[in-house]
Amino acid sequence: MPSTPVFFAIVLAGLRWRLTRLALSSFLLGTGSVGLAVQDEAQPGDPGLRHRDVPASVPHISGMWQVRGYDRYIKPEDGSLPPWLPWNKEAFDARAAAEAAGSPLYDPTAACLPSGVPRIIAAPYPVEIVQTPDKTVFLYETQHLFRVVHMNAEHPATLEPSYMGHAVGRWEGDTLVIDSVGFVDSTQIDEQGSKHSAQMHVIERIRKLENGSLEVRFTIDDPGAFSQPWTARRVWEWRPDVRFFEYVCEENNRNAPDENGVLRNF
Repeated sequence: MPSTPVFFAIVLAGLRWRLTRLALSSFLLGTGSVGLAVQDEAQPGDPGLRHRDVPASVPHISGMWQVRGYDRYIKPEDGSLPPWLPWNKEAFDARAAAEAAGSPLYDPTAACLPSGVPRIIAAPYPVEIVQTPDKTVFLYETQHLFRVVHMNAEHPATLEPSYMGHAVGRWEGDTLVIDSVGFVDSTQIDEQGSKHSAQMHVIERIRKLENGSLEVRFTIDDPGAFSQPWTARRVWEWRPDVRFFEYVCEENNRNAPDENGVLRNF
């Protein structure tokens, strides 16, 4: 029997999770996603939330996932360097030199701004996927961000640039293809510091592997920052044992940038 404080902590954690699931269910129901099958605890072989009207032919990828391992540097699949344009390579080298000198430069997430795509694909935090007939929703522990992929839809003729971009998706056999555009140019490709332009176009191809993991291959097409499109890969493991923790960046931020864009590590 755990001690009284530990016992109550466990109870409160379980209650918080159930309230979160209830709130999510209410949101989806309120947006027309009637008939969502909700479970309190993930069971083996049942990845998680999925609308009962999602066709049986659509692979079930709902549930909690987490990237296998962690590499702060997103590179092409073959391990080569990204095909930076000269300005991007210069900026990358300057950032690496500043970090090596002990004065790391500004990173938007240090100011509690969203990670953006594709950086969030490689983030070492849990991701929950919820499938409905017309949407595939990605919920991220990182900064409590979310991303709505509009299924079998088109991008609007005009878009207001945003951190997470605008995403549309479709199934091609066993692969979910996500097409994202409309990004602000202030996020980074990865934690290592590769930049991109407002022309960035990201295409993800997500499929379930034989061992139950999710393979996420993503192609970055950005003629304003790279000389040619290039593709990277990550693998997400199914984690039914994981629940989101609170992620608050704004409170007591110890790594905010100073007026020169240098991170304050104290």
